[in-house]
Amino acid sequence: MKLNKRYFRSIKSNVSFYVSSTILSIMTLFLFFMMNISGKAIWEFGDKFFISQNVEDANFTTYLPISEDEIEELEKEYGVTLEPQYYNNIETDGVTTRVFKKTKEINLYSITEGKDIEKNNEIIISEGYAVYNKVSIGDELMIGDKEYTVTGFFQRPDYLYMLQNENDSYKNVTTFFLAYVADEEFENLGCENCLYLIRYDEDNQIEFRKEINEKYHMRTYISASENMRIDMVKMQAEMFIVISYIILIIMPLIVVVLVSIVINRKVKSEQKMIGTLTALGYKKSKLMLHYAGFAMIPGLFGGVLAAIFTMIFAQPFGKVGLQDYEPMRIECHLEPIAAILGTIIPTVMYVLAAMNSVNKLLKKDTVLLLNGNSEHGEKGHRNILVKNKVSFRMKYALRSLIGNPSRTFVVFLGIFLGSYIALLGYSFLDTMEHTKKNMVDEMGSFEYQYVLNELVEGSEYGGEPVVMSTVENEAGKQFSIIGTSDSNPYLSLSDIQGKDINLEEGYYITSIMAMLQNIEAGDIIKLCNPLTLEEYEITVAGIVDNDMQTAIFTNKENAAEILGIDENVSNVIMSDVVLDIPDSKVTQTIKKTDAKEQFQNMSNQMNVMIYFLIGIGAIICVASIYVAVNMLVTENRSNISMLKVLGYKDKQINQIVLRINHILLPIGILVSIPLVFASTNGFMVWMAEFIGVLPQSYIAPESFVYTTILACCSYFGSLFLLRRKVSKVDMVESLKENRE
Repeated sequence: MKLNKRYFRSIKSNVSFYVSSTILSIMTLFLFFMMNISGKAIWEFGDKFFISQNVEDANFTTYLPISEDEIEELEKEYGVTLEPQYYNNIETDGVTTRVFKKTKEINLYSITEGKDIEKNNEIIISEGYAVYNKVSIGDELMIGDKEYTVTGFFQRPDYLYMLQNENDSYKNVTTFFLAYVADEEFENLGCENCLYLIRYDEDNQIEFRKEINEKYHMRTYISASENMRIDMVKMQAEMFIVISYIILIIMPLIVVVLVSIVINRKVKSEQKMIGTLTALGYKKSKLMLHYAGFAMIPGLFGGVLAAIFTMIFAQPFGKVGLQDYEPMRIECHLEPIAAILGTIIPTVMYVLAAMNSVNKLLKKDTVLLLNGNSEHGEKGHRNILVKNKVSFRMKYALRSLIGNPSRTFVVFLGIFLGSYIALLGYSFLDTMEHTKKNMVDEMGSFEYQYVLNELVEGSEYGGEPVVMSTVENEAGKQFSIIGTSDSNPYLSLSDIQGKDINLEEGYYITSIMAMLQNIEAGDIIKLCNPLTLEEYEITVAGIVDNDMQTAIFTNKENAAEILGIDENVSNVIMSDVVLDIPDSKVTQTIKKTDAKEQFQNMSNQMNVMIYFLIGIGAIICVASIYVAVNMLVTENRSNISMLKVLGYKDKQINQIVLRINHILLPIGILVSIPLVFASTNGFMVWMAEFIGVLPQSYIAPESFVYTTILACCSYFGSLFLLRRKVSKVDMVESLKENRE
């Protein structure tokens, strides 16, 4: 007897199991492939683009200008490349245009479509804004009081992640874009802002920075590793790749639980065959490998089909993860190693599960296997409610649920997984929306923050003057230090216990900073002023309840000491109304509405991936329940046949057999809720390192309704597909079994 002949017959008689299991494998691999393709594509594009466009190592601003001759001297002395970047921020009808003057050596732009500017009335703009707002080449754009013709789109290496301000949490392509005009036209605009781009060719950063601060008085300094516009490219690429391999391990493990339970029951259902083969002399290892072949099918076919499909549609798959950046013209592809791992890992898991099941079964007595009684002594469920006068349907349902815990668990797990994945997707969207509406106000009651390009004394422009700058910790991570007074009307600071804070008592860190850097009240931390490179030690007086800013709050005197400035001057003005400050005095204007818009944009960009996730959840739910209920019908063929002999109609049998798992539907949905909260919170904590904000987990009431509807549709849809299985059972089967 050749065991291999059984493969085709087994697949033919259990085609629904193999199809459902293969679909489950494919769905989990789609998530792995999508994340992996996106991560690798971002990484490869970023590396090449940064090199080809000569991205900066850092940028800085100074209170005193550096002349061209002085720049040449600094380049020779320190072996660096130093170039001024001139730009203007022009606001037109609520849209800010950052107009640059062309640089020749650092942060070179690349024309992605159209042609470069040639005339004074021509302009090229950043492509992300053009795509979002449907701006075409040849369109006319009003910037300030002049109309320009768009001749092309471009990308810059330091603006692949389009942040309007360095401390923003998310890109802005709705009300902000970059532009270049001809050099002559730029001179006509009148230069208002200048920052210096630096590339270090030798290891002498410290000496260079000290001299710049001593001679020209640095106002800001941001290294490329702390510049989210640049560093987010690498960080998100790493994040996607890490998540993809977590998915590759975790998701197949969940599916393998489902499949292994089904395989285990399938093996047990063939115990007579296994007993016969054992009696005929087949070795244990031979039988284990034979049944491992059955288990290999869903993993192998699922992996191969998922890999082929992904290779064909690699481009749209990869682009799902590129939504956060300027349009990247890249060729997405599935790497061979990812395809191989995606096929091998689930397959190995399924094979090991099958071999383990056969191994356990073969430890039973061969005589029991031949008689089909390997589970002898485990039928206590048959006596459940034996003396109780409850209805036959109730007894049947309870005995089926309790007597077959593994099968019951498969149904529960299918409902749970579908509900969990769908609700998790909704929770991400709801959390972003809740943050936009509620948490942004944690920053204060101001509507505008004017960052000045000079230190001013007093408050001649109105509003509340404060001192704000960046400092570094020992690891080189930058965060804000804010010096203000307790009487600041726009800041109502309280600690995590809800008590008001007295800034005269020292330094207070925000709750998100305390979490990210594992700091507690009373801790001593070291700070470095990135401008002067001087180090300070401070004692943390308390924790400010603020998950929207990574910052230290203190009084102006303390902040001035660390920043090396006079305590009576300030560089930021807070206000709840628009102030009449000359544009030449303002480096940037931070609006609270911009922060809210960033979270709205984040939510909008997540939609594609979220709904893809929800769709996968629905498919997993349908496939899992289909596998489990199909198993239930198969294992109860004799009972169904007997019910037909007793005169029950197919509709009545469906009600008896298929409805026994209804109680698991609300349980699976309810159990998913706390785990979704925990998962969302864990993800947001992890993301806080990247975006500098800690959104609080939130699920809107309507999301529970949508998830419930989705789970119910998936559940009852699976049952509907299985109705025909009951009608195909012949009543002769029970008579055959009795004759045996």
